[in-house]
Amino acid sequence: MPDTVRNLALLSHSGAGKTSLTEALLVRSGAKATLGGVDSTNTSADFTPEEQHHHFSIYTSTLPLTWEGHAFNILDTPGYADFVGEIRGAQLAADAAMVVVSAVSGVEVGTERVWLSASKRELNTLCVINQMDRSNANFFRAMADIEATLEGNLAAIQLPLGQGEDFHGVVDLLHMQAYTWADDSDSAHQVPVPEEVAGAADEYRRRLVEAIVETNDDLMDLYLDDQPIDNSALHDAFYEAVRNNELTPVLLTSAVKQRGIRLLLDFMLEGVRFNSDHLPLKTTSGDAPIFSEDAPFCARVFRTSIDPYLGKETMIRVLAGKLRPGDTILDSNQDAEMKISHVYVPNGKNLDEVSELSAGMIGVLTKLDAPRTGDTLCDPDKPLTLAPMELPPTVMALALHPESRSDEDKLADALHKLLDEDPTLSLERNAETHETVLWGMGHVHLDITIEKLRDRYNVSVTSTTPKISYRETVAGKAEARYRHKKQSGGAGQFGEVSLRVEPLPRGSGFVFENKVVGGSIPGQFISSCEKGVQGALSEGINAGYPVVDVKVTVFDGKHHPVDSKDIAFQIAAAHAFKEASKQAKPALLEPMMLVKIRAPERFTGDIISDMTSRRGRILGMDNAGSVSIVSAHVPMAEVQRYSPDLLSMTGGRGTFSLKFDHYTAAPDYIAAQVLDAQNVAS
Repeated sequence: MPDTVRNLALLSHSGAGKTSLTEALLVRSGAKATLGGVDSTNTSADFTPEEQHHHFSIYTSTLPLTWEGHAFNILDTPGYADFVGEIRGAQLAADAAMVVVSAVSGVEVGTERVWLSASKRELNTLCVINQMDRSNANFFRAMADIEATLEGNLAAIQLPLGQGEDFHGVVDLLHMQAYTWADDSDSAHQVPVPEEVAGAADEYRRRLVEAIVETNDDLMDLYLDDQPIDNSALHDAFYEAVRNNELTPVLLTSAVKQRGIRLLLDFMLEGVRFNSDHLPLKTTSGDAPIFSEDAPFCARVFRTSIDPYLGKETMIRVLAGKLRPGDTILDSNQDAEMKISHVYVPNGKNLDEVSELSAGMIGVLTKLDAPRTGDTLCDPDKPLTLAPMELPPTVMALALHPESRSDEDKLADALHKLLDEDPTLSLERNAETHETVLWGMGHVHLDITIEKLRDRYNVSVTSTTPKISYRETVAGKAEARYRHKKQSGGAGQFGEVSLRVEPLPRGSGFVFENKVVGGSIPGQFISSCEKGVQGALSEGINAGYPVVDVKVTVFDGKHHPVDSKDIAFQIAAAHAFKEASKQAKPALLEPMMLVKIRAPERFTGDIISDMTSRRGRILGMDNAGSVSIVSAHVPMAEVQRYSPDLLSMTGGRGTFSLKFDHYTAAPDYIAAQVLDAQNVAS
């Protein structure tokens, strides 16, 4: 049945304790015997070498557990925004999101981001204030931060008894009953609400009741009329509102000391949405899937990875129907049919083979080449394609340079595998600079990708900031004549060309015009002249960059009835073009990027000032609620490492997109620097 398993994604800013909370849930439910630690590199979720080396999550891990006969898959996600592909993929697979907030740090920028993306996915959302045992933990400060920062109808359903080292229990505000723990045990002892917290408990109970009645018209009428509300009706309305994502409850835990974990598991029984409760999904073709075992098969690929032994692993969330070994399915995004040999369910680093996958389950398929993250897998007789997975554009690039010939031979295959499993990476092979350029979501993302090249595929590379594809042009008009004459025995070469070079408006490219009269250059050699000029365009004028936005007019020349040849006029035209261009006020053009920056309004002044210091031109500002969107044209050279600078400037709350827009003349001092660098390199 679809209701036998539910999928819960743990989301937060890095350091709030998602992986520790996952460990506590596994141990308390009996899925694991002992509690692992991130620093000890023995958690069930962070099992890859790179995660154990860095002591933070890089990939989404799926860990199953059972509580009171109910099955759950816990999807432990990375906290760093650089790994947004993993986070968004987990949200595709989830029925509900558990947003974890540190009782010490409160709501941080990563928490805000995952909250918004979970809301956009319309996931049933819970909020957990973790690390209640830490020094400086403060529930009231964290709760105020949650209410001020996260949009929606939120309400605490627990109040702490003690904080920090003294965190020893909670008040259940829904039932107005307190629970305490003895020593390090999570076995709760039910006690009356202590008198010292009775006032705060009454206040937070009032807030909870108001949040519940806002979601139910009948209860709202009773509340406004000061009529008593039956506790069972309040209870039912509460859980219905939670599953419908009309109310987000806030619970308390200490994952390290395993306190509050039992109460959290109990809450999950009623507070986490089932597969069958999903809202209809958008499609780009075909009918939306019906979330039932009896419906045609449909699944979403939410993650792919490369295993050195099993090959490509395709992780799917089954939305409808069933899948068994031997079945043929369609990847509607790739228009590829595939026969399934084996089906597995994930358990951390292990795969357990099963006889079938049914609606609601998370599974793994192996050795399938076609599927990519975000693809739709379906019944070939009932094809459909779900709306694509939304990912932000890449914002930072590094040029990769193999350290040896062996590394060079292996680099392309290794990069292909990395790009196949990570949709937030992209590759550019720049024909002008002859560089292999890797684009990603930030410096952490790119640095770890380079580590994977070395450790997983034995490919060593050095990285540099990518070279910029400048252009050259002319700002004035000039003429030149060149004679090419070669006589060394036998047939000679002769060609003489007079031409004029002048500028064109930006974006015009290259225009060639023939103004020769009287046959001084025979008609069959005019195309030779044009070919020679085009060859010279690619070689540049002073700095060796392609020449654009020029008009070349050939107006005179000479020929020889025997020695004039195609090659002679090509050479003569190329030299004439170079000489004329050097006299026509040569100029360097630099690429200008269209930058759109999103950040809270309070950072707008700093962003504009910073853009101006980068030679940027502000195009405009828009507001989207409390967020400002600043648009600017800025030279590419000034924003190649903008990502860490913006994060620092905005406390991690700024995001941006980059897109090439046009070329414009570089200031003289920039042109001089580029020319000097070219001379040194040559």
